[in-house]
Amino acid sequence: MPEPPVGQLAGEPEKASRHRADPLVREGWATLVGVLGEGGALRFASETGLLWLRPDIAVTGAAQDVVERVAADGFVPVGACVVRLDRGGVRALWWWQLNRATAERLLLLEAVAALGPGLLVLYRHPEGDPARRLTRLKGGNDPAGRPVDSLRSVAGSPNRLLTMVHTSDDPLDVVRELAVFLSWRERAELVASAWASSPAGSPVLEARLAAMQAAYPGCPPVSPLASGRVLERRGEAFAALVRDVAAPHVPQRWAAVSAWSRRVPLLNDGSAR
Repeated sequence: MPEPPVGQLAGEPEKASRHRADPLVREGWATLVGVLGEGGALRFASETGLLWLRPDIAVTGAAQDVVERVAADGFVPVGACVVRLDRGGVRALWWWQLNRATAERLLLLEAVAALGPGLLVLYRHPEGDPARRLTRLKGGNDPAGRPVDSLRSVAGSPNRLLTMVHTSDDPLDVVRELAVFLSWRERAELVASAWASSPAGSPVLEARLAAMQAAYPGCPPVSPLASGRVLERRGEAFAALVRDVAAPHVPQRWAAVSAWSRRVPLLNDGSAR
């Protein structure tokens, strides 16, 4: 596979070093080079932002509001694909962030992904640097510390686990996460389509958005705030969590996920950060 120029893609020496041998970066880069050539691959990575509308925003019905907020900031959709993330995909996407995660957090993230499909959207921006622009617009994972017009605030994200929206932070993440979400053939097709796309890409986005939302009928809103996190008798609580998120129907599973997301420790030091 061709050698990805991680230094040009990441912009941060530490991150470039961390990802230099990452097989997902190599896989994503190989697809871009195969479709567009090396020059085109670097342009695509630099000129494309990646947004994942997660299953937890699909289940609440707030995805359209986020899409409209993104459009209001000048972003132009150039490609979209309904995607499902499995257990391995959860770990691949957040492999660095999950180094300190509790077992409860991992289980809940798996349960969110298992609710159903999400929507992967590729964007351009007339002023450039769309990946970093999207990430700034996304807002942080703490509801108390982000702007009210950020994507996660618009989505109604209630806590640090149900964050509703994911973005690739920089061009390196765009390359890597295309390989997380999509197979070789799916990546090549989406990249080729997005590269050739004109600003009239919104009808494609709307059709894919409707297809994603159709997978979540009859789901309740995010449940009210539970009182405190589960720290005592943690073994019993974990067994109850495993049982609850295995409910047979999506509305029941979503109710369990949203309730437990407010009660469990997220990091191994016992904090919720």
